[in-house]
Amino acid sequence: MAVDGVRAVVLTHGTGGDYEPLLESLLAEGMAPDGILLVHNPSTRGEPAPEPAVGCEVLSASHNLGYAIGMNRGIERQLERGCEFVFVLTHDARLREGALQALVTAARRNPEYGVLGPALILAGTEIPFSHGGITLANGAVEHIHERPETDAEILPCDWIDGGTMLFRADLLERIGGFDEQFWLYAEDAEICLRATRSGSRVGVLLNAHADQAPGGAKRPAAWSYLMARNGAAYAYRSKGVRGLSLAIGRTLRETALNLARALARRLRLRDGPAIEPWSLAVGSGRGVLDLLRRRWGPPPSLPGGGDIQNVAE
Repeated sequence: MAVDGVRAVVLTHGTGGDYEPLLESLLAEGMAPDGILLVHNPSTRGEPAPEPAVGCEVLSASHNLGYAIGMNRGIERQLERGCEFVFVLTHDARLREGALQALVTAARRNPEYGVLGPALILAGTEIPFSHGGITLANGAVEHIHERPETDAEILPCDWIDGGTMLFRADLLERIGGFDEQFWLYAEDAEICLRATRSGSRVGVLLNAHADQAPGGAKRPAAWSYLMARNGAAYAYRSKGVRGLSLAIGRTLRETALNLARALARRLRLRDGPAIEPWSLAVGSGRGVLDLLRRRWGPPPSLPGGGDIQNVAE
């Protein structure tokens, strides 16, 4: 069955071909190739643009733009062409059968929802990963891992994971795209916060499913940096000064614990390499420092930075 009124933005990193199964699943769900835009963040300087087998358009950047800027470029292109919904996905997402059709049908039946997502399953398993997320009173964010006991079609939540988000186009035109200062991480919660404050609802469609592979383990220091900086910024926007101070306090405690773990491993009092907790400590500590001096954008060079490369022109 064809899916009308939807344009998709698929954000990919490198040219390894991980996006092909996702593109094939979008076609299987009824999307036409000309409704899909692949945004290519090159992992190395001069990396050639991918050539998807499905024949969709490719928008290639000069360097790794990160999530927020890359998605925004794709969203702007798709909105210019006109559509009812914009479906944004990362290349490692995998739609399960019927997910897109179910999301679009539910969105049309429930116009008060400006942002909808499927329930997410950890890739390669049947373990629930996310039924949306909540923002705690202290500004911290948590995924809802287990499916709640409810007969409702849609589970209202504070935010949904950025790997698979269906937006109403008119909402994006009203509130704008992702906050590009965040670059990567917490921008999904932040845009959902703006959506909610604009009068729209955010939710997870419980009978739609997709597989997702979280990538934080591929970039531990950069992950801890961005989560510390962006997480505190989000806590401030959602809960004010109290949220900001509590977020900074949490991060400083985690930094101290990881420093202690690194020292214990260095002295062979604990098993394991010292670089792991050391990189997490350096990343989170630098994240707080850069938050206070208002340094935004991509992470700096860090030990254990992982796969985040080619971030400058």
